[in-house]
Amino acid sequence: MEGLVLSEGRKCQTCNVEMEFAQRVDFRVGGTGGGWKLLFGEWAELGESMIPLEVYVCPQCGRIGLFADEETKQRLLKLSGKNR
Repeated sequence: MEGLVLSEGRKCQTCNVEMEFAQRVDFRVGGTGGGWKLLFGEWAELGESMIPLEVYVCPQCGRIGLFADEETKQRLLKLSGKNR
């Protein structure tokens, strides 16, 4: 993935070996689901947004770790009211 700056030093909590970057994925957060979507259609998704996360995999045990890049981390902290 050209131009993507990956975080260094992601260690598996189980094996204590360096995890390998697998991919960057967008997770959908907010909005509503279920019956609300049936009642309100696309209007139910107004509060929805995407959060990009980096997926790392341990080459030894297969453990998966999700990590936020600095921009996503700051955005999440701001939304939670815990911005430092």
